[in-house]
Amino acid sequence: MVQGNVIESRPLRERPKVFRVVRAILLIVASFTVLSDLTQAITIVTGRALMAFGGADGRLPLAHLPQLLKADLRDGASGTLADADLSLRLLSALPTLVHGATIVLATVFLLRVLRGIAQARPFDPFVLTNWRRLSFALLIGGVSQALTDTVANVYLTSRIGLLFGTGAVSTEQQEQFLGGDYQAINTNYPQWPVSVIVAGLVALALTAAFQAGAKLEKDVDGVV
Repeated sequence: MVQGNVIESRPLRERPKVFRVVRAILLIVASFTVLSDLTQAITIVTGRALMAFGGADGRLPLAHLPQLLKADLRDGASGTLADADLSLRLLSALPTLVHGATIVLATVFLLRVLRGIAQARPFDPFVLTNWRRLSFALLIGGVSQALTDTVANVYLTSRIGLLFGTGAVSTEQQEQFLGGDYQAINTNYPQWPVSVIVAGLVALALTAAFQAGAKLEKDVDGVV
């Protein structure tokens, strides 16, 4: 009997410390991720690095766009990301902002889930609701990020005559849109955040599992 009491008491004594550590790690990782996303979005929109030391030119090359793999200027030509069309920069930064917003929402909902579990209420309606919100935030956010990146990619390729505008975009129009005379442009494929979408599917499965556990707990309470 004494041994049984010791085994039962250990999880109760250790649980608060474990969950505090988990919450701290989650907040640190989420904070760095969101900060990185915001930094990248700002540099894309402005076309400049946030900090340039020693009087260095902070203007970034056009290839800094996530939708591009390569952008080589012609010999003697000049141009940077800051010279590109503002609509291109705004649209190209949107997927990064969507990712940051997704991480913020997912972190909030996951922290709420952890709080309910730490209080030994894993099947409480509060926990179930936030499991559901977490899965939706990840799935909707992941798909939205993919779609916005696809739109940005299509917009870029069509405006430089590599897609719908093939043969209808003049060299002058392309140069004005990109902010420079480029001899070689390689576009990237639309990026789908598979890890975020898979995490959303896992959260959705856990939601169903916890709902089943809550129903079982309710049935057991009814029998007792």
